[in-house]
Amino acid sequence: MTIHSSAVIHPDAKLAQGVEVGPFTTIGPEAQIGEGTFVGPNVLIEAGTIIGRNCKIFHGASLGGEPQIANFQNVSSSLEIGDETVIREYVTIHRSGFENGVTRVGNGCMLMAYSHVGHDCEIGNQVVIVNSTALAGHVMVEDKAFISGLVGIHQFVRIGRYAMVGGMARVNQDVLPFSTVEGNPAQLYSANTVGLKRANFKPDIRVAIKTALKFIVQPELNTSQAVEKIIAEIEMFDEVQQLINFIKDSSRGVTK
Repeated sequence: MTIHSSAVIHPDAKLAQGVEVGPFTTIGPEAQIGEGTFVGPNVLIEAGTIIGRNCKIFHGASLGGEPQIANFQNVSSSLEIGDETVIREYVTIHRSGFENGVTRVGNGCMLMAYSHVGHDCEIGNQVVIVNSTALAGHVMVEDKAFISGLVGIHQFVRIGRYAMVGGMARVNQDVLPFSTVEGNPAQLYSANTVGLKRANFKPDIRVAIKTALKFIVQPELNTSQAVEKIIAEIEMFDEVQQLINFIKDSSRGVTK
């Protein structure tokens, strides 16, 4: 374990073997940092924050701070970050706004410089969030989604797995798994064809997903009618069923 002499580490914080802490970094009480994690200079890790193994946290990041809620009444809550996640310069991630609540970021994620994750968000595994993108509170992002730069995501929105959100999009409704959306406001553009191919989705599954998304975007069909058409005309691969379930579970409606 290597800790710079100017770092301020609360005596109740727990740092595992192989942790490196840079100059002028502050780590609060009951924070936990896993084995092999690098914490750069001028980082603030607030009380109760839990960070996994082999993470990299760069200059100026602020993790586990008080949520940006008007008239917030201080409660005991936390932020948890999984293993092998990269947090770049000046990223901010806030703890939950609920008593004993948790904001979560999964394993193998990359949050690029100046991105923001609000209170009570749930970020899955291997998610990429590009520079200066902001997630409001209670946003859920499923595994392997890619959110481009300068994107704004409304509170309580869900981003499905393997979804791609284009740069500068304004996202007010749920983004379907396997889809690409872009625009202001965001609109469904196509399947995330490149992402699915790189992830080795079989060709017949990719075709089924693409066809299902075409049904959803057809202006003469409402969402319920599109789902009925999908069930009637497309082979029910697991991924197609996931699309249908995602739509049925949506409280904000889906981007189309």
